[in-house]
Amino acid sequence: MIILACATELECRHVMTRTGRKPDGDTRFDFAGLDFLACVTGVGPVAAALRAGELLERHPAAAGIVNLGICGSFDPRASLGAICVASAEIWPEYGVHSSDGAEEPFGFQMLQDLPLPQVNRLELDPSAAARSMGLRLPESWPCGTSLTVAGVTGDPQRAAILLARYDAATENMEGFGLALAARRKGIPFLEARTVSNPVGVRDKARWNFRLALDSLESVLPTLTGAAA
Repeated sequence: MIILACATELECRHVMTRTGRKPDGDTRFDFAGLDFLACVTGVGPVAAALRAGELLERHPAAAGIVNLGICGSFDPRASLGAICVASAEIWPEYGVHSSDGAEEPFGFQMLQDLPLPQVNRLELDPSAAARSMGLRLPESWPCGTSLTVAGVTGDPQRAAILLARYDAATENMEGFGLALAARRKGIPFLEARTVSNPVGVRDKARWNFRLALDSLESVLPTLTGAAA
């Protein structure tokens, strides 16, 4: 069974559109010959980590976690609705922050039993994760570093700092917590998101949540080969 994790019921509903099912609590369903458990995690890294821990305790034989949802893009040229895959997850808020924009990760690990080479970064292998769960990751989907934040980036200056510091492709609010839970459990993790807005831009005329949500509807069929 693959855990299919979405932050909100709205995202989950769009992800499941072509399965013929709707989310109703934790919803277990078969699609394209694969066994899924669709779950709403709640918004933000704390909610996602708590929910992941609960799910893995209840379903210790889970084959992996797939995180689908919407995101912001650090590339102003990125098309709204485009699908992006996380090749690494970083939690930039785990550290010391100064008013001049300086940041420094803590010198100690988050978890005593899970030392990371970089304390706030998880390297991911999306192709290997997809294969191990019986999924098909299209080569045309771009991969890049994703930042997980507790509060979205609210201005271009902050966005520029994060882009320069982490060479980030996208910004989300749940990925790191879910990836960390999967790493601790020793199961694969795959994160694919659709772009809803440029990071740091608060002008809603440049957002398109509807397009990003509609684009989500093709992700699961493509990953499972049902769209072929």
